[in-house]
Amino acid sequence: MRLGARLAASGERLRCLVLPGDPVDPGRVFAADVVRGDVTRLDSLLSHGEGVTAIVHAAAVMPPAAPDLMHEVNARGTANVIAFAQRWKVPRIVYLSAVSAAYAQKNAYGSSKAEAERLVRESGLDYTILRLTMVYGPAGGLHFQKLVSLLTRVPLLCPVPGPGTARLQPVFVEDVVHAVELVLRSPAAGGKTYNVSGGTVLRLRDLIDQIVAIQGLRRRRLHVPLALCRVAASGLALVLPPSFFSPDALLGLTQDAELDHSQFGRECGYAPLSLEEGFARTFGGSTARAPSP
Repeated sequence: MRLGARLAASGERLRCLVLPGDPVDPGRVFAADVVRGDVTRLDSLLSHGEGVTAIVHAAAVMPPAAPDLMHEVNARGTANVIAFAQRWKVPRIVYLSAVSAAYAQKNAYGSSKAEAERLVRESGLDYTILRLTMVYGPAGGLHFQKLVSLLTRVPLLCPVPGPGTARLQPVFVEDVVHAVELVLRSPAAGGKTYNVSGGTVLRLRDLIDQIVAIQGLRRRRLHVPLALCRVAASGLALVLPPSFFSPDALLGLTQDAELDHSQFGRECGYAPLSLEEGFARTFGGSTARAPSP
């Protein structure tokens, strides 16, 4: 919605693909031609290509969704978007990927995004891939919102898998919107993969401390050994539907997720907010500076 509103305000003509039955209607928020379809069904897309000059492909399924569904939407769905672009000779595609695609140990989500990136690179289209780190902001960033909700709802203690030393580089949601705007208007962005990360690197445990502090909460971190977390996650996966405590999600929480955005800055002018600035806009007020990792 944020990206659509910004592009519409700048005078761009938009066509938004929305799932059938989804109550979301971008046309009520900004000027747009809203069409219904599903990236997993190529036939639902093919009639909507007249006049399209660029595609911003952000459709995705994230953990805790089942691995098969993530592959279906993220990889096969991307193949369908590429086929659509080729059918209508759309000259430009921007694909929103994720840091998970660059993990040394990929979970199912990371594997699906890495496969989608490969498909885009080999498509023959004029492409740009934007590889996002954890997104945060007011009502933005699914995993960040889940973390904030957990810290708010659970009293006194905050369970942390392992030592909490995974290095993160969260990116403010408005910086993601600006990143898309930059590559759409920059000829230098063609055929490139850019990292879209924030201005601050910190550890998972320090991110938790920052969230707790700015909300005025009193929480104590409880570090749970990773081996015990893995056993518990595997056991829960046998009796419960996929959750943020699944083995796949746990693997993602323990990976370093920092990305160097300096090339994007040099070539397109990308300059993200620091975590201190972004948190002030997310929660209001001001924060203490994040500890050095």
